Amino acid sequence: MQTVTIGIPSFNEMNNIEALLNSITTGDNSGFEILEIIISDDSTDVTPTIVENFSKFNKKYKIRLLHHDSRRGAANAWNEIISNAIGNVIVFYDADVIPASNCTKELVSHISNNVGICASNPKPIPGNGMATNGSMFTSKWLESVRVRQLSQYTVMGRGLAVQSNVAKKIKIPRDIIAIDLYLQNVVINLGYEVVYNPSAIVHFRPAKTLEDFASQVLRANNGHKQITSIYGKTEHHLNYKIALFEGLRNVVKDPIGAASVFLCCLMIPYYKWRIRDLNSPLWHTALSTKNT
Repeated sequence: MQTVTIGIPSFNEMNNIEALLNSITTGDNSGFEILEIIISDDSTDVTPTIVENFSKFNKKYKIRLLHHDSRRGAANAWNEIISNAIGNVIVFYDADVIPASNCTKELVSHISNNVGICASNPKPIPGNGMATNGSMFTSKWLESVRVRQLSQYTVMGRGLAVQSNVAKKIKIPRDIIAIDLYLQNVVINLGYEVVYNPSAIVHFRPAKTLEDFASQVLRANNGHKQITSIYGKTEHHLNYKIALFEGLRNVVKDPIGAASVFLCCLMIPYYKWRIRDLNSPLWHTALSTKNT
């Protein structure tokens, strides 16, 4: 039986952390054993208090809160979770997501001797507005290309499982923005497979504002450029024909979403000038994606 450590990097997640913990602890956790839930936390809000109160009334699972008084960045949180994990599989969740009831089970079941990472299937929570429609269209396009090909868009930090003994060979540099892509590349270079499981669904709140949409796009682009500067163009770079075909197919299915993406992208140059710290691991927080 697989033993599992759940790892949650957290920064000011008082509106989300309890819902995530509820989802994890009440999900279908049969066929494996959750040894611990580790929360690496830099919060200045009441997140630590919420976690401590939750753990008092949920004795079935061991919850370890590793709180820090200053913001260290996500890479440090991931490294801390990896170094402290005792399970033979580590399942990472962003603190502002809601995994489906069987998500952890679906992620863990696909980890084997030769599979180093199993990537989840992030699904946006439906909403209204141009930025939300654009975010939802982008998410659907990403889902369709993940099914077709392993690429730089396969692994998302919103939810993934990694072999613990593989992860413990890796030290994530503290300045890395695209931690998920960095981890994917290192795991592949170590000789392990990376797989995508569309049944491992993680629900997330899409951006509601143009600023948050632009922030997510710019941060992702900067993160990918940073990884390219380290590795060069990956052999798993998304095939342009697949990208175009899936883009056109999704345009036909969701023309309003496609139009929303176009209009949102027109505003990106303005927000590129306005938003600070886009190249910093201590990135701008997209507030409208909170409150799951």
